[in-house]
Amino acid sequence: MWWQALLASFGLMFVAELGDKSQIVILTLAARHGFKSVFLGAACAFALLNALAVSVGVLVYELVPETALKYTVSAIFIIFGILALLPRKEKTEEEEERRLKGRHGPLITAFLLVCLLELGDKTQLSLVAITAKYSQPVFVFIGGTLALWATSLIGAAVGMWLGKSIPQVWIHRASGVIFIAFGIINLFW
Repeated sequence: MWWQALLASFGLMFVAELGDKSQIVILTLAARHGFKSVFLGAACAFALLNALAVSVGVLVYELVPETALKYTVSAIFIIFGILALLPRKEKTEEEEERRLKGRHGPLITAFLLVCLLELGDKTQLSLVAITAKYSQPVFVFIGGTLALWATSLIGAAVGMWLGKSIPQVWIHRASGVIFIAFGIINLFW
């Protein structure tokens, strides 16, 4: 039944993603860059990855060697962590806006990080399994995507609140440590 596929994918994805590394990255990015761009980047990434999971998830997972994915994700986390810890000159809001517009900005950063973190992750593999069980890919996609959007919304909202409550220098330090820790943990997990 279609509603079972929808509810199963929503429930499983919501619980699996709460406190997951992607949600923590979304929280950290939203604390630094604000809610809207980070949430939109993460939402687009989850929609793309869920579409892959319910259509060609097994092929994508088999084509990308797990070891290569693990080392790439770890390296990216460690590099982002080091960059966040480097001392930086305090910028005005206007300078910061120009910097973000001149580069890829928080939307693309959130999109790319979520894509890298979630490709072949337990949530994506779970969607493949649920699709196989229920043979309802559209409803599995809808349920899974809504669940991951909900957890992203929670992470971005909490991050935005932290960004307003905690000095930016501490947010940069904490995000640097978190990114480096994820990179190291990912190597051995």
